[in-house]
Amino acid sequence: LKNGNWNKSGGTQISEKTVGIIGVGHIGKDMVELLKPFGCKILVNDIIDQNDYYKANSLIETTKDDIYKNADIITIHTPLTSELNYVLNKDTFSMMKPNAMVINTARGGLINQDDLKWALQNNIIAGAAIDAYEVEPPEDKELISLPNLITTPHIGGNAKEAVKAMGLAAIHNAVQFCKDNLEFKNDCKI
Repeated sequence: LKNGNWNKSGGTQISEKTVGIIGVGHIGKDMVELLKPFGCKILVNDIIDQNDYYKANSLIETTKDDIYKNADIITIHTPLTSELNYVLNKDTFSMMKPNAMVINTARGGLINQDDLKWALQNNIIAGAAIDAYEVEPPEDKELISLPNLITTPHIGGNAKEAVKAMGLAAIHNAVQFCKDNLEFKNDCKI
């Protein structure tokens, strides 16, 4: 609207959609809580066995491939590891429904950005939202200008409260490390 465009195309509701969550740690679990009121079918994949949590929250544990093939929305909340580098790529985008939306607020490198651009330009998937990039700030102006891509400048953890909480967690972990490791006790000033 700021650019003079009055686009009332609407979009779709999240209610009763199938959502795939890859990575069910703290943030993945927060996503589960946020989705509960919408009656979504939630598919999950994580390397940690969390059967009790999945059962208690009516989640369906499945493979990444099953998520790619069946989810309307795929959101990824994992660290970037050698096994997960480019976990979303041309092959995985090709498995997705044409109406699929992909969200990455975790790490750059989880998505192959060239392949994402291809998928968005060729209507392989409907859209994406990314907050983390392989190179920051992102250099691919063509990618970030695509109309079916929402981009933010890696601000997912930048709220003042979040930054303070991360700092306090780091201090707590350092103190706990010193307490737990006697060989370092004399070096730690607590």
